[in-house]
Amino acid sequence: MNTFKIAAVSDTHVPDRTPNLDPALLDAIALEKVDLILHAGDISSMRVIEKLQEIAPVIAARGNRDILLDPKRVPPLQSIEKYGVKIALLHGHINFLVYWIDKLQYIVSGYNRDRYVDRLPRVAPQAKVYVFGHTHHAENFWRQDKLFFNPGSVTYGDALTRTKTWGILELFEDGTLNSRIMDCP
Repeated sequence: MNTFKIAAVSDTHVPDRTPNLDPALLDAIALEKVDLILHAGDISSMRVIEKLQEIAPVIAARGNRDILLDPKRVPPLQSIEKYGVKIALLHGHINFLVYWIDKLQYIVSGYNRDRYVDRLPRVAPQAKVYVFGHTHHAENFWRQDKLFFNPGSVTYGDALTRTKTWGILELFEDGTLNSRIMDCP
């Protein structure tokens, strides 16, 4: 059975939080022999995309920190379909109003993934898979026959643990898929 393998990264924040992508991460992605790389925003610099393109083609979505990037090249929402599986790629902040409301909710009550479960399907209701970032918190769970997949952050890590992560999606020609979160080397 044919497969299509995707690496997912998010929140690289180069150069605002780190000067470069870790070469060990790039090697780990290359070892997976992926067909495509998805970047779920907060890229900060197009040189990140250029570096990832040395491994495989890249599709990227605009994050809240990507205001200097060309919106035609990096739009806020990308749609990908392979083997009948529709994937929505977006950062997760939706817009700056939602971003600030979410910040306030985070300060008051902490992280709550249900905020993303509620908002992402409204933006792309046709998707079966939502690849998103923004929180730096890795997520890989199904809800109502939809996969919510946040690869975390490869450079800054989770806000509480500082664990740096990325992800792999494997799509099969029968329309099934596997997903996993990977710790950065």
